[in-house]
Amino acid sequence: MLDRFRDEIDTIDEQVMQLLGRRFAVCREVADFKREQGIPMMQSARVEQVYERARERAVRYGVDPNLAAELYRRIVGAACDLEDRIIDGPDADRS
Repeated sequence: MLDRFRDEIDTIDEQVMQLLGRRFAVCREVADFKREQGIPMMQSARVEQVYERARERAVRYGVDPNLAAELYRRIVGAACDLEDRIIDGPDADRS
């Protein structure tokens, strides 16, 4: 019986990783766009919107909103690091 639950959790974990992979793929595209357009990496209003939306969705799905906020702080932080590396990368001056 416990194996069934573990299998379901493993399947969900796989889906979470797939979604994170998709999210970071889009973040790479965003960074490329920002670089091409000369848009600054940090968009504070957008970051706050993401955090607030995470808290709201957490409540909707029965997840601790503080946990959701912390997870999204880590995800957004990693996304910002990725964008920084792309925008300020070694070929940043190339057109």
